[in-house]
Amino acid sequence: MKPEAVIFDMDDVLCRYDLGRRLRALARITGQTPRDIRAAIWDSGFEDAADSGDYPDPDDYLREFARRLGFPLTRGQWVDARREAMTPWPDMLALAKSVGQQVRIAIYSNNGPLTRAALAELFPACAAIFAEHYHSFEFGLRKPDPRSFTRLMERMGADPARCWFIDDKKSNVAGARLAGLKGHHFVSHDQLLPAVRGMGLAA
Repeated sequence: MKPEAVIFDMDDVLCRYDLGRRLRALARITGQTPRDIRAAIWDSGFEDAADSGDYPDPDDYLREFARRLGFPLTRGQWVDARREAMTPWPDMLALAKSVGQQVRIAIYSNNGPLTRAALAELFPACAAIFAEHYHSFEFGLRKPDPRSFTRLMERMGADPARCWFIDDKKSNVAGARLAGLKGHHFVSHDQLLPAVRGMGLAA
């Protein structure tokens, strides 16, 4: 049965996300080592907390990011480093655009408020295709928690049984299925194509 909505993860589904490149970009900006930056921001649990809604305001999030770095990082610098870590996948963007011409499409990603606010700067090709993009901080829970998907469905006003979720992490797909959505573990564009056709969509 053709789904009413297809929901895509963003990083490592529509683009390659390389945390190492982001750390090196931040290191060039701040003069700190990638290891120290990772410890201050990622290993400390700050990013997970932001993804879970602890810093719902983009400006508050950026201030705390900078405080933990001990460096007055600007919004532009944050965006530049995040964007450097993202390599768009044209074949997946073309596929998403094709699917979006047939059914409703959306993004659902584990991310905080600044990624949402700056999406058009970070990933303009994606922002041009997806009118709807949702991020875990909005729901106070991260994937793979099934409750995050339930809250997503409520926000979208969608029937979980009529939605298809695509993610590169098996655990996130499992969480979506527990919430009643259909799910697909993304490995590659070529591997996804038969699944798209199997859902009654032209690829």
